[in-house]
Amino acid sequence: MKKKQTGLRIQIISVICILIAVMCIILMLISYKAFYNTYINFYYDKALGIVKMLANEVDGDKVADYVNTGNTDAEYDKLVSQFNNVKENTTGLNYLYLMVPYEDHFVYVIEAYTDKEDMRNISKLGDRFDYGETEYTYLLPDMEAKSTSTQIVYGADVGYGKSISVWAPVFDRNGNVAAMVEADYVLTSLEKEINSYVKRILLFFMLALIAIAVIMIRVVDHGVVSPILSLTRYIDSYEKGSITLEPIKFKKDNEIKWLSDSFTNMIDKIEVYISDIQKITAEKERMGAELNVATQIQADMLPSIFPPFPERNEFDLYATMNPAKEVGGDFYDFFLVDDDHIALVMADVSGKGVPAALFMVIAKTLIKNRTQMGGNPAEILGYVNEQLCEGNEADMFVTVWLGIIEISSGKGLAANAGHEYPAIRRAGQAYELIKTKHSPAVATMEGLKFREHEFELHPGDYLYVYTDGVPEAINQNEELFGTDRMLAALNRNPEASPMELLQSVKQEIDAFAGDAPQFDDITMLCFEYKG
Repeated sequence: MKKKQTGLRIQIISVICILIAVMCIILMLISYKAFYNTYINFYYDKALGIVKMLANEVDGDKVADYVNTGNTDAEYDKLVSQFNNVKENTTGLNYLYLMVPYEDHFVYVIEAYTDKEDMRNISKLGDRFDYGETEYTYLLPDMEAKSTSTQIVYGADVGYGKSISVWAPVFDRNGNVAAMVEADYVLTSLEKEINSYVKRILLFFMLALIAIAVIMIRVVDHGVVSPILSLTRYIDSYEKGSITLEPIKFKKDNEIKWLSDSFTNMIDKIEVYISDIQKITAEKERMGAELNVATQIQADMLPSIFPPFPERNEFDLYATMNPAKEVGGDFYDFFLVDDDHIALVMADVSGKGVPAALFMVIAKTLIKNRTQMGGNPAEILGYVNEQLCEGNEADMFVTVWLGIIEISSGKGLAANAGHEYPAIRRAGQAYELIKTKHSPAVATMEGLKFREHEFELHPGDYLYVYTDGVPEAINQNEELFGTDRMLAALNRNPEASPMELLQSVKQEIDAFAGDAPQFDDITMLCFEYKG
């Protein structure tokens, strides 16, 4: 009996130690991987946001003039100041510059610097950098292969030592890559930090392993091995067929006693479990009912009576919103600013579900109220941006297309804050995208200035605005619906009324997606100007 007892203890103790060691190794590897990925992704996302923002501020057509002539202007000085401010206020950013890439070298346009840096090491306008065998040799081929006039492709490299390089292209008016904005983080301290982190984790887990092993050995010995051996001795004292667990008595509760008690308590536990399931089901039904109410409230906030202005014969319009979840973040709006001006709004809040819906309510209310006070789209979005940035702890933002049209003349002003390009169909012609420079999305940062542009509608013209849920709808093969299919759907029946047109586009999206789930809200608005 003593040999069996000793062998059982050794086996259990060995298994416990092995399991704890394996768990410690797994946890250490997971912690290391999570730490490394978090470290890299933090700097990558930070650099990506910087280059995207700055690339939107650069006029691609002027860059070539700066390089070719060496002459600068006030806009160049403003860009230099902006680049310097970004570098000055971004912790850890080593290099930030605007350059023009060629086959085997690039030419500096701007290299940001701070007051603490030696100006002798800062490249000037027109300075040349030869690629040689450095990591920059991948830049030009990638950008030529991936860049188009309708899509901006960003890239990054983390292969040059412990560094991260992120860049964004700057396009000229013809959609060609005129220059590139690049931000570099030289992460020379990364390896040291990771090694230090691993050593601390390893030491912690080793100490934890020893402590847990000692505790577990004592717990298992007194709580498992001893009761099992006592039960074995007790059973051996009985003849076969006369074993019963009820007479067994132990000084303390243990697994063997619990085993005998579990049968008598099983029915009670099942009844409690059924009761809990009923409560959970009722709670789920309550939440479902509340979501249905929220869905209805959101739907009621959007204009849904068509035609909305039956007394006005100068125009016709129709709009739809199909949320991906019970509630969505997309919204549209249209309203008369006065008797001769109508405002059209198409917007998309970041995120999905209830948080996006709440942000959408605030954004929609602010835009409408501010628009009805008067002003141009750029002023309106500037005001809304400042209001939404206050207390925006969730870092949510909204892309907006806002247009105000003079009904009597068809002349309009529009501002595009990071939203999709609208499509216009001139009378007797086909729909085509109208591409203008974007401003940043609303609520991304305080103090933003928004661009606006003029346009004019003539009798018989159509204006179509939408959210990214239309071109980014996917099918079972994960193919995007895309703007080409969208334009084809619009031009399938160009003479259709706004309502018929939107219904036709939605049918083509559904046919394309098939059984693939809808991942994003699909929102569209069509405005027909009759004059």
